[in-house]
Amino acid sequence: MTESILEQALETAYQYLARIPRSCSEVENQLRRKGYPPSIIRRVIRQLLEFRYLNDEAFARQWARERVVRRHWGPLRIRSELVRKGIGKSQVDEVLQELLAEQDEVGRAAELLEGWLRGRPVSNPREYRRSYGYLFRRGYSTDVIETVLRRFEDKLGIP
Repeated sequence: MTESILEQALETAYQYLARIPRSCSEVENQLRRKGYPPSIIRRVIRQLLEFRYLNDEAFARQWARERVVRRHWGPLRIRSELVRKGIGKSQVDEVLQELLAEQDEVGRAAELLEGWLRGRPVSNPREYRRSYGYLFRRGYSTDVIETVLRRFEDKLGIP
């Protein structure tokens, strides 16, 4: 009986992993939601790790890099989301340190803001606040945002 439950749990995990890469914590939570007992969940996770279907470090690197390149997320948002996905803080710090070494954060934020502002009038303080909020929601620090907005002050019309 236990072996058939284990096989069902493995099949559930395989189907869950087939869509997109996941962290150990996400797979564990999915199996818990499906009602599998903790002992089965531990065995499934152990087996998936052994067969290298799960690797939190590789997942975190891939996930973070994709968010930086495609969605232009900043480090604060990436950190928050990775922690929410169950990635350990030390792994998150390592991944972010790697990404920040590869990327120019101010340059990415400026490029993102320029694309967002393209074709829109930017001649009042309201637009400055909206731009600030836009970059903040993307996960950029206040220091980076202020640096970028100083570059755009002439476009924004701020005295």
